Amino acid sequence: MTVFLIYDNIICKDIPNIMTDNNLINLRGKINELDSRMLDLIDKRSQIVTEIRKFKDKNKSFVDSDREQEILDRLLSQSQGLYSKDSIIRIWRELFEASSRLQEQSSLAITTKRSIENIEIYKGGKATIASSKRIDGQTNIVKLSSNESAFGPSQKILSSTWNHNLNRYPEISGITLREEIAKLHQLEKDQIILGCGSDETLLFAALSFCQSGDEIIHAEHGFEMYPIIAKVIGAISKLAKEDNYKISVQSVCDQLTPATKVIYIANPNNPSGTYLSKKEIRELMSKIPRHVIVVLDGAYAEYVMEKDYDVDFSLVKEFDNIILTRTFSKAYGLAGIRLGWCYASPRVASILSRVKGPFNTNSLAQHMAIIALNDQDHIKMVTGQNKKNKEWFEGELTKLDIKFLPSYANFSFIESTKTDAAKMSETLLENGIIVRQLDSYNLPHCLRITIGTMEDMKKTIKALENIS
Repeated sequence: MTVFLIYDNIICKDIPNIMTDNNLINLRGKINELDSRMLDLIDKRSQIVTEIRKFKDKNKSFVDSDREQEILDRLLSQSQGLYSKDSIIRIWRELFEASSRLQEQSSLAITTKRSIENIEIYKGGKATIASSKRIDGQTNIVKLSSNESAFGPSQKILSSTWNHNLNRYPEISGITLREEIAKLHQLEKDQIILGCGSDETLLFAALSFCQSGDEIIHAEHGFEMYPIIAKVIGAISKLAKEDNYKISVQSVCDQLTPATKVIYIANPNNPSGTYLSKKEIRELMSKIPRHVIVVLDGAYAEYVMEKDYDVDFSLVKEFDNIILTRTFSKAYGLAGIRLGWCYASPRVASILSRVKGPFNTNSLAQHMAIIALNDQDHIKMVTGQNKKNKEWFEGELTKLDIKFLPSYANFSFIESTKTDAAKMSETLLENGIIVRQLDSYNLPHCLRITIGTMEDMKKTIKALENIS
């Protein structure tokens, strides 16, 4: 409250009715005086923080998140000024960061945001085919851990010729590819932003709309990149609870604060394969402020065949704060070229285009994607085979009394115990089959198994049958 009392004494009683150059100079002088007094208070705060360090356990983290939240709640309830609440939150979170640096007294010459130091490097699937030519004597490795397409890309890509000059930069915004995407989906090309994988477009959203100290909401067991993106930005992750592994709309709303800037929702969800219908998304959008950006990550969208799923991007037309993302890594079978895109309202797309680096997608990737888009028969084959193989596989899981969750993507989600999940994963590995035990999602009792060819799935079932 000291600062507000100073404000009252210095400014409120002397603000002139008519502004002149002299009046402006006087008011700026008062701001300078306020700034000096606030700096003096900050300096005194730093001395107290240093004293507190003596009483803290040096073997534990100096960051007390609960204490920081208590401070924010108290200050927000006391605030009577005109600065927005999210601005106040960011200012104090910057103070918290500076305080933790003081208490840590690091001897390192190079330091980072404290959020960067807490990032766990994304590991993805357990191994790649190239790095696992032999696993426990196996030579024919079946990789079902990363949700890649077992059917590969369109044969038209593999048989195409490409004679572009590699010494030349690609189209700076990928206009030809964007035109092809727009034509296929009946969209506006200027509202399409390309990314090096859809991961990059997810990052664009946070870069554009979040500042350090802001908050990002995502599911408690959602895609691992969401908390990584939050930490890169310096934002705080707020976890929305799930109902049977499906993100709860009400829980998302419960996590909203003045500092919320972006909400990430994988739709369908990775790793559970659940999805939100258009009705559920509309319900969510009706409850959140219009300035909060909602990113619907549609990496597995092509696999969803339900009528209540937003396949035509209509939600962007209804809500100008929605970003829809897509990728060429899954159904299109082009994970190796790292190419994705997003669709947003004209205003949001314009903002995203400003944080996108020039030439962020390469010529070969753009060329392959254009061919892929023009072979929708291949996509129908891939999604049709995925549906057929998944139904067969999950039918066999039922016979083995293995619990699974109905999935609307290109994988099955198995729920068990931590011990049994580890046993299944190890047994499959011994048989040359790599799957994903979901420890990194804080779901060590669950497995995610990519749907491969029928031969792959039969081999997987045969291995599971041998578990006693």
